[in-house]
Amino acid sequence: MSECYSRLNYPLFHLKFFWYNSIVNQPQFNKFISYLQKNDWSVFGPVFTTEKIEELSPFLAAHQPSATKKTGQILIKELASPSELNLDGQMPFYSFKRFFVPERECLFRYRKNKLTAPKVYPERSRRVALVGMNVLDLKAVNLYDQVFEKDPYYQSRRRNTLIIGYSLTPEIQDNIFETKYEEDILEHLPFDIFLASGQQSTANSKNEYQVFTGSIKGQRILEHFGHKDYQHIQFSGPVKEGKLDERMERLRDRLKNHPNQKIWEQLGKLCIECGKCTLVCPTCFCFHIDDAPALEENSGERTRGWDSCFYQEFSEVVGSHKFLNSTAARIYFWYFHKFARIPDEFDFMGCVGCGRCAKVCPVGIDIFKVLKDVENT
Repeated sequence: MSECYSRLNYPLFHLKFFWYNSIVNQPQFNKFISYLQKNDWSVFGPVFTTEKIEELSPFLAAHQPSATKKTGQILIKELASPSELNLDGQMPFYSFKRFFVPERECLFRYRKNKLTAPKVYPERSRRVALVGMNVLDLKAVNLYDQVFEKDPYYQSRRRNTLIIGYSLTPEIQDNIFETKYEEDILEHLPFDIFLASGQQSTANSKNEYQVFTGSIKGQRILEHFGHKDYQHIQFSGPVKEGKLDERMERLRDRLKNHPNQKIWEQLGKLCIECGKCTLVCPTCFCFHIDDAPALEENSGERTRGWDSCFYQEFSEVVGSHKFLNSTAARIYFWYFHKFARIPDEFDFMGCVGCGRCAKVCPVGIDIFKVLKDVENT
């Protein structure tokens, strides 16, 4: 992991441990958000809104337009006021992926044989604070950090991103692996500041948070704000020491060594290859590279944008050969990547269990049911 943000690369004498009462109440936290905004941080977080999705992201709207403005939903928006922030544990419709892996970004511009783009783009140097990331979405960042460890564009954004996690986890329909907040999970999550809410909402505990830090950046920002009552958690990697996750091992074995072709053939008859699941998935990171010439001779730009293994051109090579030549092959490839290939590389699953894919699937493919079928093969 790059030293630009890894918690493991700071000298130990910089670390501070506070084991006394590290509680912040809601008015104090609101002041902290205002402090960030006054210090040139663009602050984003879960907000209950009745805005249409297409008003927030034209790219995403092309794949998942909202039919009405009346019902409302939790979306991630820039906060105009701290009071807009919704921290009730509901799963945002989209994840925080676009802040780490943008829908589209310019890698460089060229003119004749010279690159004319600056080394640091404004969108990558912009300071962004992401508030209220739940445990599931934080797990997705673990994967980004591994996959894009040597990517300079990702690293530039990562250095300028402040991650503020939150302990309330979604209900089972949005949390299929039943991940729960426990203090021993914090040392395996990437965050700068983490807010642990009381499990019971009483007159004394409601809207009060225990404060943890997970990086030197988080410590310095809190102390500059004037809050020194926190407990520091040292990051020890994304995987707990000892035995690997049993369910991950079981799924990997079934997919690699005992694939049931009937499952994928049945799903292949249902799937319409729209790619919505890959767009809302917080851990789908596939991209395509495009070179676009400009009107001026010998000039243009190279861009990178989201892609999907469900699109027919995804696996197409010269000569029109497609390595994934059927819908069944594409959907098997998607599951194999998340539950076999990523575990082989990093020892953790490429799925956080948020269930967003099932919510947007127009033909009702439910990942929870599919995984049960795979396990029972």
